[in-house]
Amino acid sequence: MVVRSWLIDKSAISRLHLDPRAGEWAERIERGLVRICTVTLLEVGYSARSATDHRSLLDESPIASMPIEHLTPKIEDRALELQRVLSERGHHRAPSVPDLLIAATAELTDLSVLHVDKDFELIASVTGQRVERLDVD
Repeated sequence: MVVRSWLIDKSAISRLHLDPRAGEWAERIERGLVRICTVTLLEVGYSARSATDHRSLLDESPIASMPIEHLTPKIEDRALELQRVLSERGHHRAPSVPDLLIAATAELTDLSVLHVDKDFELIASVTGQRVERLDVD
């Protein structure tokens, strides 16, 4: 049996508790199956309102329980390539730079992107990579 793993986007972090499978996601996080990349950590840190808030956001569960995927030159190159392909289709301004880096990280590490952001669906239409949208709508 293949165990699936995910790379979480900031759009999903704040909505995990709203998904009908919130308990399953909490268990997957505790098992280390939901990972986070440095770009997402920076996005979460940017949203902090103070140093105390920054510490609590990044140093407490669920984020502190998630293994970190670091960017590599290969991931950066893939994000640039994705942006080029999207530009050829007239969609290069849709996904943000963080979304491109997160998608490239997930693709090259064989993780599914866990999100609530339509731009990942657009990227997946080009890459064919796995994405999963939380059921929060």
